[in-house]
Amino acid sequence: MAKTFFIPNKESILGQQEILTAKSVLALVDGLESHSYDAVYLRQPLNHLEYIECGIVGQSQFLFKVNYADSRKGYQVVISDFLTRADWEIVETLLQALSGKLGQAVEGLEGFDFGTYFRQMAKHYLADKVTRLVYCQGLLSPIYLNKDYLESFLAEDGLTRFEELVKKVQGSDAYPSSAKFYPDGEGKVHGIYHLAQGVKTILPKEPVIPAPYVEQLVGKELVWEIDLVKISGDGSKPENYEAVARLDYKAFLEALPKELYQDLDANQVEVGPVLGEDFENLVKGD
Repeated sequence: MAKTFFIPNKESILGQQEILTAKSVLALVDGLESHSYDAVYLRQPLNHLEYIECGIVGQSQFLFKVNYADSRKGYQVVISDFLTRADWEIVETLLQALSGKLGQAVEGLEGFDFGTYFRQMAKHYLADKVTRLVYCQGLLSPIYLNKDYLESFLAEDGLTRFEELVKKVQGSDAYPSSAKFYPDGEGKVHGIYHLAQGVKTILPKEPVIPAPYVEQLVGKELVWEIDLVKISGDGSKPENYEAVARLDYKAFLEALPKELYQDLDANQVEVGPVLGEDFENLVKGD
């Protein structure tokens, strides 16, 4: 349900005004950068690229998309279902700057209220009785929401609560562990997470298949596991890392002492750092 704003390209005596390059669009807002293309591609007219994902490092929590729609002969700015007030301020600044440069009004901006939009998105996902987790791709890491979070966002301070959650998740200094996949000789695929000794790590409560693997793993029998990795020396060489135990993932989480982790969001926990006897107990399955 992404929201799209549209700015028609300016008409001239000779027809449509020349389409701006991606670089020219980004230059309209101080510090705005593309997170989808390297600088060499940004010299092209925007319609030569599918879209650019934009944000300001140090300010943005979520990216937004800008593209040129040849069929509509104009610029489109697309925001995600959830974003923070700081993100919206950046988007609005670009819309106003692009509108001013083209001399055209922004379609979809009149009467738009960001707070109302935020609450509408929360209500939209609450109305979906099938989906248990809502996935939001932040600039640095994903954020997962469930019914309890979504309901809390409808309160008067709901947007503030959301922003605090996003800051907590994306501000974590823990290592985000993602599963690696390995087929075995029995037709099964093992999805394996890693927890290294002494390394604070983000793990999912329920295993997640990364988008690039979804199609490859359709119909496959998945076995979810976790490798516990011991670190020797200064950890600067591959041989300093040794997997000393492979455990069933669900059983590992269920047995993980509560003092060793904290919830980040609806589907992520921050574990550790796990050291000494605590790590040895996990290896032994105690």
